[in-house]
Amino acid sequence: MLSMKKSVRFSVLAVLSFLFAFTVQAGDGPDGYPERPIEVVVQYGAGGGSDIFVRNLMTPAAKLLGTTINVTNMTGGAGVKASKYVLGQPADGYTIYNFSPEQLINTALGRENFSEEFAPLVQVQQDISIFYINPENKNFQTVQELIEYAKANPGKLQFTGTTPTSPDEIIIMRFAKEAGIDIKYVPFDKAPQTHAAVLGGHLDVLHEEPGVILSLIEAGKLKPIIVFNDKRLDKFPDVPCSVELGINITTGRWRGLAVKKGTPQPIIDYLAGVLEQAAQDPMFVEYQATSLLDQRPGWKGPVEFGKYWDDEYQATKDVLTQLGYVK
Repeated sequence: MLSMKKSVRFSVLAVLSFLFAFTVQAGDGPDGYPERPIEVVVQYGAGGGSDIFVRNLMTPAAKLLGTTINVTNMTGGAGVKASKYVLGQPADGYTIYNFSPEQLINTALGRENFSEEFAPLVQVQQDISIFYINPENKNFQTVQELIEYAKANPGKLQFTGTTPTSPDEIIIMRFAKEAGIDIKYVPFDKAPQTHAAVLGGHLDVLHEEPGVILSLIEAGKLKPIIVFNDKRLDKFPDVPCSVELGINITTGRWRGLAVKKGTPQPIIDYLAGVLEQAAQDPMFVEYQATSLLDQRPGWKGPVEFGKYWDDEYQATKDVLTQLGYVK
């Protein structure tokens, strides 16, 4: 019975999505744009939160634009490889970049310059950060026990996330500093590798957003121990939030899109309007709800997103300075 209800629910969503695409058809863009397929570049491997976000958003966007949208995963260099590829393409709206906190981090580290190279398109999501452990971990089962263990074993506790100096490392090291513990950060290029490392008992703690690994949590293979938020999540009522534990960190990964600077403003505005409609597609709304991506407001248009970049950059640079990455 449950599976039949689920099937009916998704059938209804599929019909609504079909009707949505035709009732809010964006029409022709400026100067006939788009006249050919569009490429969206993701600086992470397939299966991670950003990759899943882009693919879910671009499905309704392709219908609205009336063209094919190809997603290209391009890992390496903490996002610099992908950035250079996008910057090597014409500024014509046919190459869209999955813009993320990495571009701000890379700018602070002198690897690129987001404000001179990219133009804001839209921000769509504001995710929530959580630490997870293997439920069979014999050294600790709560975040309080984790801190006690780390203090008794300086430098032994191993956390994992994607790539060095990533948002994962920043929040992990901020936590370590506030908790007064000495830990090691062991990065991987692809999110599934970080999951496997903790699932296999090779590393101790995973930093990840909940939607990406919800099936592993529900299967009891990964256990959340702290939510970086100002309140607990209804989905995990027994998991403490950072604020209640006196840890002043509520950072969460944001996800948005950008284009190469110099892209005509009419195309930017047109794309932003189409993507805003795509984000209202019933299938995308359902994906966000089931992945717990609707816990915080995330939408920002081009102007607001651009202002947010500036604020986030300063905050990011301050944290990297505190951690000793920036002089």
